[in-house]
Amino acid sequence: MEALTRTGSRGKAMTSYHGPHVPTRPEPDAKALTWRPGLRWTDRERVRAHSCSCRGVVYEFVGAAGQYFIRRTTLQTGVIEETDRMRSLRAEQTWADLFAGRVY
Repeated sequence: MEALTRTGSRGKAMTSYHGPHVPTRPEPDAKALTWRPGLRWTDRERVRAHSCSCRGVVYEFVGAAGQYFIRRTTLQTGVIEETDRMRSLRAEQTWADLFAGRVY
C-alpha cells in the first residue's frame, strides 16, 4: 500500500493510503456468501473496517447491537447488500476470508 503523509489540523501528521482490495477473482474453491438486500435495522451501526473505494464495489465490516455483518455496495448502481448477522469471531473470519479470496 502506498502511504501519503500530509499535515492535518493542529499540525499533526496524518497518513492516508490506498486501502485494501478484495481480490477480483476468488480462489477456484471459494464459497459463495449469501447476500441479501441492505436493511437498516438499527441507528447504531459502526463500520469497523472497509475496503478501498477505487473499485466498483466497496465492502464494509459492520457491527451493531452485538452482531456483525459485511455490507457490499456497488457504486455505479447504488445497490447495497449484506450478509447474515454473525457473532464476532465468525464475522472476523469471514472478513479475512473475503480478502484472501476464500469467499465471495
